[in-house]
Amino acid sequence: MIYGTGILRSMLVTLKHAFRKPITVQYPEQHRNVSKRARTNLLWFEERCTGCSTCAQACPDGCILIETSPREDGTLNIDRYEIDFRICMYCGLCTEACPYQAIQSGGRYDDAVFNFEDMYRNRDSLSKESRQYLEENDGYYPNGQNQDSIKPLHTSIPTARSKTKPAGQDGPIGPHHLPIRKN
Repeated sequence: MIYGTGILRSMLVTLKHAFRKPITVQYPEQHRNVSKRARTNLLWFEERCTGCSTCAQACPDGCILIETSPREDGTLNIDRYEIDFRICMYCGLCTEACPYQAIQSGGRYDDAVFNFEDMYRNRDSLSKESRQYLEENDGYYPNGQNQDSIKPLHTSIPTARSKTKPAGQDGPIGPHHLPIRKN
């Protein structure tokens, strides 16, 4: 048994890392790239939402509140949409349940607040945050879809925001047939 091999190996590791490029990110000036699959803050895109409330039904914490009223044409008007991030556990079940991908993970990860009550976000603050995200990412949603390529929004049921026919007419349509950006 040779004494000192452990010290020699640890010194080699130190020398190997001494000549590498540093991986430190200077935080306020630079931001780390967040993975597309990260479960960060939720973004709600009002233009994609139909008010079906499947996200609220799938939420185990009950932190999503949706209030709708019927329109004359049979669609739903979204009167109130709120997310209480104080009790949200960022499980992602609401994003999986939404058939129109109106709620998606991928917002900012630095959403710490001083006042605990500021984590309760209403429709206006959620819409403002999602518009800001789209502006910063050149019109791309967190799932990689381009905002311009999905107009009109294809859904399986006719909505006020949909300018297409329901599924089964003129071929298959729906959120699973939306174009996806290839990286």
